[in-house]
Amino acid sequence: MDNYVLITGASSGIGRATAIRLSKTYPLVLGGRDEKRLEETRTMCENTDKHLLWHYDLATVEGIAENLSAFLKENSVSVSDFVHSAGMAPLAPLRMTTSETMRQIMDVNFFSAVEILKLLTSKKVNGKSLACVVLISSIQSRIGAKGQSIYCASKAAMEGFMRAMAVELAPSIKLNVIRPGGIQTPMGDLLQRNQELLEKPADDGYLLGLGETEDIAAMTEFLLSENAKWITGQIFTVDGGRCAH
Repeated sequence: MDNYVLITGASSGIGRATAIRLSKTYPLVLGGRDEKRLEETRTMCENTDKHLLWHYDLATVEGIAENLSAFLKENSVSVSDFVHSAGMAPLAPLRMTTSETMRQIMDVNFFSAVEILKLLTSKKVNGKSLACVVLISSIQSRIGAKGQSIYCASKAAMEGFMRAMAVELAPSIKLNVIRPGGIQTPMGDLLQRNQELLEKPADDGYLLGLGETEDIAAMTEFLLSENAKWITGQIFTVDGGRCAH
């Protein structure tokens, strides 16, 4: 079977930029809940005929294993690299956050990645194909953010999970986290439109200004490459200097 790179959240933002960059080198499985936007991503990629669309809403964690397993079997492909870029970050104080919203944030941002990794490490489903995993976190797991307590918690959970799995799956599989700072994405734009709640300028503390999605895509490409063959269990902060002070 052919080996592919699976990218969740590929319909926009960091996931889309990563797909476009990696499409020059790898065949891709583009994952997301919006099929139309996934198709738009594919048309932006190079070698469009080599890339597959996995249309699935990661908020439905219970069905991920069955759905993805069937998808891989139907298309006769395996996954050698997994990039988890899917995420949601609704902005609200804790007192206004419902239990349903809390569960949805954790499911999309964290538990879906757990389920996917569990499936991809199954020899019955994916053989021994999986070699590298990159999880997209956020500097808000470190510095916190008003109105985003559960989002911060989901990213912190992801980082702790990565460290444990890097130990558990070594040496055959490498796992690393990228911790972006303020990136100009649809999600970032939404946060910037709610400055009264955030109570700080959008570029507060960014020594090099706000980042672009391509900055994170470039780091992801490096971690998937042979140049990073001796790197695992690490968190790479890519934030324009925001956490330097």
